Amino acid sequence: MGYLISAHALKSEPDLAKLESLPRGVSWAVYRDDDAQSWYVDTFATGSKHDWPFTSVSAFRFLPRDLPQNLNQLSRVYEALNEARLADGFDRTFLNLNLQLSNSLQLPVLSFYSDDEGHDFACLSQNGTLQRLRCECYDIELIYRNGKTEIQPLRIKDDDFVPTDLAELHNPEAGISVLERNKDHSSLLHLIAGEEVSSFLGTSKPPLGLGSFDGNAKPPTMFATSASPSTKAQHVQDTRPWWKFW
Repeated sequence: MGYLISAHALKSEPDLAKLESLPRGVSWAVYRDDDAQSWYVDTFATGSKHDWPFTSVSAFRFLPRDLPQNLNQLSRVYEALNEARLADGFDRTFLNLNLQLSNSLQLPVLSFYSDDEGHDFACLSQNGTLQRLRCECYDIELIYRNGKTEIQPLRIKDDDFVPTDLAELHNPEAGISVLERNKDHSSLLHLIAGEEVSSFLGTSKPPLGLGSFDGNAKPPTMFATSASPSTKAQHVQDTRPWWKFW
């Protein structure tokens, strides 16, 4: 995954002790952004080489794949996307990680991951309950909000483009609506993740270098890690921003 950015954004300082409830095999680091007055949890596989923050999705495999029963409509949509070979953009384990984080911390958590290879996913939950989800799966934009799911087919400018037909899922009474194909696909980098985290944090532009190939000029400060949760870590000794290591 090129130019991958993955993080869990919070509006207030998390209780570090509560992060210890994450599954075995998932490590974490907490960062503070003084300018935006926001916090970020970076998750990664325990024991793995993790040289740069916000660039790992390896911890996902330690989470359950199946969604909770109260998200059956999303499970149904996932199965349809999987049958169409488009489910790669909708990672259920990442959603489960978001739900577990917000439940453990008892805080709203906006989790996202996005790269330049078609992955663009964001979800917001509070106290373990999903509030909003938005992701892109090729020519399908999936939006979950207010307990209902919208499937937005996208127009793609490609002579060989074969549109995905999910019309059979349309069932507003069951909370699933398939909209008209009246929205153009955008090639902007990290579009969904950038818009969702900016809206959540109330920032004028996306944090952590989202939407740019140049990275973030002023990275957040490392606050603590799972290796030493009681120690407030200082800046990394190397003064280069983390994105310059790429």
